[in-house]
Amino acid sequence: MKNAFSYYEKTKNSNIPENLRMFMNMKVEPGICIDLGCGAGRDSIFLIKNGWKVIAIDKEDTEKMIRSSLQEEEQNYLKFIKQDFENNIILQSCNLLVANSSLSFCNRKNFDDLWNKIVDSISKDGYFVGNFFGINDSWANRPNMAFFTKEEVIKLFSSFKIINFKEVAKNGKTALGIKKHWHIFNVIAKKK
Repeated sequence: MKNAFSYYEKTKNSNIPENLRMFMNMKVEPGICIDLGCGAGRDSIFLIKNGWKVIAIDKEDTEKMIRSSLQEEEQNYLKFIKQDFENNIILQSCNLLVANSSLSFCNRKNFDDLWNKIVDSISKDGYFVGNFFGINDSWANRPNMAFFTKEEVIKLFSSFKIINFKEVAKNGKTALGIKKHWHIFNVIAKKK
């Protein structure tokens, strides 16, 4: 838990991911969003400040951290749920589900069940904005995570129209300063 909060402190003011900025430029009418694995709330705060009502879900209790960045009137746009999304999660219907840097932390054996719940929660003409770690990521040998080929990611979106798909492979560092090779698939998709 200490490492998680160190990570959250380092990422709470980081740049908004490109896929979420691109989505926001699409000028979709704000509605209800689920931010799955919200961490320090960077994406949740950005969405709330752009008119979305956000259900922020994380396994750590980061609600105070998120609320500290919101104005009083914005507080009503946030509902926080402390829950491990890998097991027995119930997702309500939403217009947008955001999952940046979170889904690959689900154990692969539990991933299909989680993914089915995600797909079911997104309303018709609703959107998914998120990413998945690829098989060439330097963490790909971690047994309790999920890594994907390009074809596997595309197959996940059989009931969606993929609006933007970007594969990223680069050397860099984690938020905690550890060297890492990143292999990520960033996706924006609209449910059919």
